Amino acid sequence: MKRTAMLIILMVSMSACVVVPTRDKQAFNQCSVSSDKQTLRLVNVAEETETYYSITGIILTPIIIPTSAIVSGTYVLVNNAYNLGEETIICD
Repeated sequence: MKRTAMLIILMVSMSACVVVPTRDKQAFNQCSVSSDKQTLRLVNVAEETETYYSITGIILTPIIIPTSAIVSGTYVLVNNAYNLGEETIICD
């Protein structure tokens, strides 16, 4: 039962849009800071992997997008806070 549930979750997550963190190309590091600022990007997994949408992926997209946005948003928040602290310490 657990294997079936995990397989279904994996298949659904591969056939929908997700939010992922990416490097912010517009941010400019002023004082050779090692970390980069991050931003969120909406990725269509079906286009990236050249597959087609399934009905379950379309139905579960309203669940998958906010979930991935929360997880990725938390990562971006922590990374950008670290970057801000690093810039404050190194640049001053």
